Amino acid sequence: MSTSRKLSFDWALWFLWIMGTTLGWFIGAYVLPGFPALMSGVLISMFQWAVLYKRIPKAWHWAIASSIGWAVGWVMIVIWLPPQLDFLAGLLISTTTGIAQWLVLRKIVYWSGWWIPVSIVGWTTGLTFMPGVLTSGALPGAITGIALTILLHYAPKEPLQEMQTSI
Repeated sequence: MSTSRKLSFDWALWFLWIMGTTLGWFIGAYVLPGFPALMSGVLISMFQWAVLYKRIPKAWHWAIASSIGWAVGWVMIVIWLPPQLDFLAGLLISTTTGIAQWLVLRKIVYWSGWWIPVSIVGWTTGLTFMPGVLTSGALPGAITGIALTILLHYAPKEPLQEMQTSI
C-alpha cells in the first residue's frame, strides 16, 4: 500500500480561510469602534479558528496565539514606530503574528518553518502595498491560505483522521 498523498488542493479550506481573514479584518477595522487594529487581529484569529476547528487538534490554541502575536506586534508598533513607516509596521506585525502561529503549527506539520516567511509576505503585502477595505484582509488570506492548505495536506505529522479524533 502506498503512503503517498494524492495531488490535490483543498479549495474549500482556501476559500474559507480567505473569507474568514477578510471578514475579521473588515469587521475589526471598519465596523467596531475603539481600537480597530487590535480588534482586527482578535477577530481574524477567531474566524480562522472557526475554519481550523475540525481540521487541526486544539484549534483554540491558534486563536489565542494569533491574538497575542497580533497584539504584541501592535504594541511594538505604537511604542517604536512613527506613523509614516507603514512597511515596517506591516513587517513587524506579520513577524510577531507569524511566529505565534508557528508555535501552534510546529506541533502539527513538518514544514511549519515556512509559515513565518509566508505570513510576513502575505501581511506585509496586504497591509502596505495593497491597502484597502477588503484587500488588506483578502490578500494575506489568499497567500497564507495557500501555504496552510499545502502544509495541512502534504506535511502533517499524523494522519488527518487521527488528528480529528484527538480534538
